[in-house]
Amino acid sequence: MRLAAFFALAALIAVGAVGFLAYERQRHEVEDTVGTQLLNIARTGALLVDPSAHAELARTRATDSPGYLRVQRDLAAIQQEVLLTTPIYTLADLDPARRAARVVVVSDEPGRPGQMLALAPELLEPLAWTFQDGVARYTRIYRNASGTWISAFAPIFDPAGRTAAVLAMDYPVEIYLDRLGDFRTAIVRASIAGALAALILGALVAGRLTRPIRALTAGVRRVADGDLSQALPVQSRDEVGQLTRAFNSMLEGLRQRDFIRSAFGRYVSHEVAKTLLESPEGLRFGGEKRVITVLMSDLRGYTRFAEQGEPEQVMALLNGYLSRMTDIIIEHGGTINEFIGDAIFAVFGAPLAHADHAERAAGAALAMQGAMAEINAAHAARGLPCLEMGIGLNTGEAVVGNIGSEQRAKYAVVGSAVNVAARVEGATVGGQVFMSASTYARIRDLAAVGEPLSVAVKGLAEPLVLYDLRGLSGRFAGRHIDTDVDAAAAADVALPLACRIIDGKIVGEEVIGGLVVRLGQHHLDARLDRELAPLTNVRLRLTYPALGLESGDLYGKVALAPAGGGPGATRIRLTWVDAADQRTIEGIVAPPAPADPVPTGP
Repeated sequence: MRLAAFFALAALIAVGAVGFLAYERQRHEVEDTVGTQLLNIARTGALLVDPSAHAELARTRATDSPGYLRVQRDLAAIQQEVLLTTPIYTLADLDPARRAARVVVVSDEPGRPGQMLALAPELLEPLAWTFQDGVARYTRIYRNASGTWISAFAPIFDPAGRTAAVLAMDYPVEIYLDRLGDFRTAIVRASIAGALAALILGALVAGRLTRPIRALTAGVRRVADGDLSQALPVQSRDEVGQLTRAFNSMLEGLRQRDFIRSAFGRYVSHEVAKTLLESPEGLRFGGEKRVITVLMSDLRGYTRFAEQGEPEQVMALLNGYLSRMTDIIIEHGGTINEFIGDAIFAVFGAPLAHADHAERAAGAALAMQGAMAEINAAHAARGLPCLEMGIGLNTGEAVVGNIGSEQRAKYAVVGSAVNVAARVEGATVGGQVFMSASTYARIRDLAAVGEPLSVAVKGLAEPLVLYDLRGLSGRFAGRHIDTDVDAAAAADVALPLACRIIDGKIVGEEVIGGLVVRLGQHHLDARLDRELAPLTNVRLRLTYPALGLESGDLYGKVALAPAGGGPGATRIRLTWVDAADQRTIEGIVAPPAPADPVPTGP
C-alpha cells in the first residue's frame, strides 16, 4: 500500500505540475493576446487624435469646445468599433510621486476630463516609460477595486515630436480568467483522477511486484531460523525472477554447506567442524606441535565374531557401537581421527585447543565403558555376543595438521604420543581404561585409580607406568568402573588346557599345556608348563572331562593382576568366548539350583 500511495502521490504531483505549467502558460497567453490587441487599438486611436487640438484641450480643459467633441467622437467611434465596454481616455501631466495623472478626454464620460486619476501600482511604471520614451506598452493582469484588468498605453506626440499625452485603454479580463478558472478546475479534477488511477494501478503493480518480494522476505526469515527446506517458485524473468533464482541457488549452497558440516560433524564436534569450515586457515596444509591427549580403544573378540557372523549382522553391530562411541567422544569435545576396523583413534586438544583435554579424554573413556554395558544388554536381548572394550589414554606432544592433496586431505596426528597411546591400549583387557603417567599427572586431583603398574612394551626402552582409571570427578565426572575380577564368581576346577601365543595377528605353532585350577565367567587361573609374560595374547582350548567335551577357541590376555589360583598360577582374562562355551562356563561357575523334592504319599 505504501508503494501504491507513492505511485498515486507521484501521479498527483506530475499531473499537478503539468497543469500548473499549462495554467500559467494560458494565463500568459491571455495577457499577451489581449494586451497585443489592446496595444494595436491604442496605437490606431493615438494616430486618430489631432495632436494640436489635444494640446489645446489639455491647456484649456474645455469640454464643450468643438475640438474636444471632435476628439471625443473619434475615441467613441474606436470604442464602438472594437466593442470595448470601457471608455477610452487620454492622460497628461503624470505625477509619479502622487501616482496620478490628469484626464484630458474621455470617450463617453464628459464629467471626468480635467480630474486627477489615481493610478494602480501596476500602471505607474509602464505609463511612465511611455511618457519617457514614447513607446506603446501594455500591462500584465492586475486587480483594483473595480475588477481585473489589462491596460494599454500609446503616446500622443506634439508638433515637436515629444510625448504630450498618452491614450489609455482598460479591458476587463474576468471572462478570460473565468475560462482559466474552468481550466484550473479541470486540471485539479484530472490530477485527482490521475492519482486515483495511479493508486489503483499502483496497487495492482505493487502487488505483483511485492508478492515475490514478500515471498523472498519470508524465505530469508526461514533461512535465518535455520529452515532450508523450502525453495521459492520462479514466476517471472525480470529482475525479481533473477533474484528468486539467486535465492534458490544460495539455498542450495547452504544445504550443501550444512550437509558437509553435518557429515564432517559425524567425525568431529560441531564446534570443530564450524571452525575448520569457516576459518580461512582451517583447511590450510601444514602442521604445528601441540600437547594433546590421545584416546585409543579396541574391542576384544570382535574379530572372531566378524569371521563367524553374517555380514549384515557384523556391520550392524559395528555401526551401532561406533555410532554410540562417536557421540560420546564428540560430546566431550574430541575429534575422531580415524576408525581402524573396530578400533577408534580420537584426539582431545586438536584442532581446537582445550586446556582440559586430558580431563575431557578421561571423562569420555569412562562414559564409553559405561555405554558398553547398555550395548551388551541390547546385544544379549537380540542373541548377539557381548563384547568388551579396552581404552588407552596418553598425553604428549604431537604434530597436528592437514596432510594430503587438493583432491583428498586428512587431519593427521603424528608423533610418539600416538604410538605410546597404542601401547597403553594394548595393555588393557576388556572393561579397563589405562592411562599413562603423563595423563594421570594432569588429572591427579580428579581421578580415582588403582595401583600403578609398570609394563615393558615393544618399541619403548623404558617400562610404561600405567594407571587403571576407576572414576573421575569434576565437570566430566564418570562412575566407578569395577575391573577387579578377583571378587567375581569363580569355581575351583581341574580342566586340561592347551595354549598358543598370539603375536600380532599370527597364532604361534607352539602348544603350551597346563591345567585350569579356577574358572570364572571372564577369567581363569591356570598352571602352565611355562611362564608367560603379562599382556601376552593367547588362544586357549579347554577340556571338560566330566562333560566329555572340548571347548572351541577361546581368546584371552595374560593379566597383570595377581592370580588367585595359588602359587605358580597365571591369571588370564578372557576376551572372547563363543555362546556355546559361555553357557558351559556359566554352568560350571554358577550351576542351577537343585529342584525341590517332589513330595510322596505317606
